[in-house]
Amino acid sequence: MGLPSLALFLLILCFPAFSMQQDAPIYLQCMRNTTSLSSSTFASNLNTALRNFTTLSSQGSKYGTAAGNSGLYAVFQCRGDLSAQSCGQCVQNVTARLPQECPNSVGARIRFDACFLRYDNQSFFSLDTTYVMGYCNTANTSDVVTLSTIADLMESVTSEAPKQDGYWASAREIGVYAAAQCLGYLSQSECSQCLSSYSYRVACDSKLGGQVHLASCDYRFETYNFMESTPPEAAAPAPSLLAPVAAPRPPSLVAPQSPAGSKTLITAVSASVGFVVVVGVLLCAILVWRRRCKTGKEKGAKPVDKTASWSRQLLQKKAELFSLEELEEATGHFHPTNKLGEGGFGIVYKGTLKNGEQVAIKKLSIGSQQGKQEFLNEVNLITSVQHKNLVRLLGCCVEGLERMLVYEYLLNKSLDFFLARGNRILNWSTRYGIVVGMAKGLAYLHEESHTQIIHRDIKPSNILLDDQLNPVIADFGLARLVKDDATHVNTGVAGTIGYLAPEYALNGVLSEKVDVFSFGLVTLEVITGKQNVHSRLLTWVWEKYRDEKVLELVDEKLGNAFAPEQVIRVVHVALLCTQENPKQRPTMSRVILWLSGMSAILEIPIRPTFLVYNDSTASAGDSIHQSTSTSSTCSQSTNAFGGEVPWISGGVLSMSEIIDPR
Repeated sequence: MGLPSLALFLLILCFPAFSMQQDAPIYLQCMRNTTSLSSSTFASNLNTALRNFTTLSSQGSKYGTAAGNSGLYAVFQCRGDLSAQSCGQCVQNVTARLPQECPNSVGARIRFDACFLRYDNQSFFSLDTTYVMGYCNTANTSDVVTLSTIADLMESVTSEAPKQDGYWASAREIGVYAAAQCLGYLSQSECSQCLSSYSYRVACDSKLGGQVHLASCDYRFETYNFMESTPPEAAAPAPSLLAPVAAPRPPSLVAPQSPAGSKTLITAVSASVGFVVVVGVLLCAILVWRRRCKTGKEKGAKPVDKTASWSRQLLQKKAELFSLEELEEATGHFHPTNKLGEGGFGIVYKGTLKNGEQVAIKKLSIGSQQGKQEFLNEVNLITSVQHKNLVRLLGCCVEGLERMLVYEYLLNKSLDFFLARGNRILNWSTRYGIVVGMAKGLAYLHEESHTQIIHRDIKPSNILLDDQLNPVIADFGLARLVKDDATHVNTGVAGTIGYLAPEYALNGVLSEKVDVFSFGLVTLEVITGKQNVHSRLLTWVWEKYRDEKVLELVDEKLGNAFAPEQVIRVVHVALLCTQENPKQRPTMSRVILWLSGMSAILEIPIRPTFLVYNDSTASAGDSIHQSTSTSSTCSQSTNAFGGEVPWISGGVLSMSEIIDPR
């Protein structure tokens, strides 16, 4: 058999399998059965709507709705890349099949690869981020380039889809294809909210392909083209803020050359390259000579101030560079009345720029342990992440010994302000939103940003609240970048007493589970309205959970104005987050699933470990930044609510002796 015949034969063999796959729905749900549907007006109107959908799709429409007839609500939508013929065929298949599959249902939805249809006797034309179905390729990959490409493409299509007609966006890059789409009845902001509500990493992390279907939107990525047409190439991603970008190689010359032609080409290229190199060296020499002359005239030939090079680095990070004079004017020369707070690395002031914009200025103290590298690290981190639950960096100042960061100003200050003073009562829905928002921000840092980021200092004073009381995670001064191939790192302990995970406080073992532990403690503070003084809050919560009196934990200021089921779920999740063994703590993406009710909580928490610091100079809320060792002992203490609990006591901790006995 010749090669063309063999190829044709294989194609014919593959085609039935492909057709079978296309004829099978991705998911089918029949909802709320009734015995009298066939003779009802609803059934008659449904049949009319299905016929109209078939006609519309065959005429080129990729989206249509029906509403108002005897309580009937229906919608169909085709994938944005389909031709009118393909869309019409899919809708025709769906409208013929759905009445047979769900003959007695007053609600149903069916998803094929090419189209979607839903009907109900109740209106559903609003945002619904309920998780419906997801599929993942069984093949895993640890290739950094592939995973980075998938992340870039998913970010691209999910951000572009809300801006496009039909809420459809697709892209390809280096053998990876991705697409995202929302249902047409959503607004642009609702589409964006839907696509950002559920990360593909939750279902299909490290997979070579996957698709996630929510009630109002869906997205997919594969290493093959699953679309009818070839999608456009994704825009080139911005250069990494954390590593130099190598220049692209020149394109290969693949045209055949004769030996003589090849020799001539090599000679010409060599001569051209040599000429360019010589000219480049001469230009560089001239520029260096002129700069030295200028520096010698202006500064008496003194060494150039290194802050100039820092400034150039910061400008490359797309952060605005403010002068010291600007920030002094904005803060009234850092007047005490403009002081917002003080942390381990310096003081935060409120400022007003010349354009009237209010900002928060973090003025690092002279001699602060946050050196040049840590300062640049914070700038790099914050400018490289964009999420509604993470603080936005506007710019910075580097002049002489002064180093400052300029953030967006949030009117409602921090969560700590509400918990400590209690001047304003946060209702239950606000508290629940704060917990979920914190989880989403941390999940982005741990699992969705290009490089995993561990905060290391999650506490109420680092949870800011915007004008809608949504949480915004601040202060990345302690954050460390973790390499993609590292599951944990040993590091000098830095954090806040009362919120440190046991393995980090005792052994300096750092992983994302350190943030999970701190999140659990802050969540309990939000629920109870009590601060984690001397780490005894966890003891009290555990005892109430053990005695099945969880609802007694709720802040008494709320009275009975809370959702009992949500309280029980949140406390359960918080206890799982504070387990002694970091492997028993969930990921933040899993926490989001549990909090949203999308997944049952199967794990049962065990009695947590409780840390107490007996050093007279240290108390809960103090920041520590050490890499020297101290000893620790185990003892028994009585908690503030009665009962003996095992404590781990000692001074301010950084157990390098445990890591390295030498």
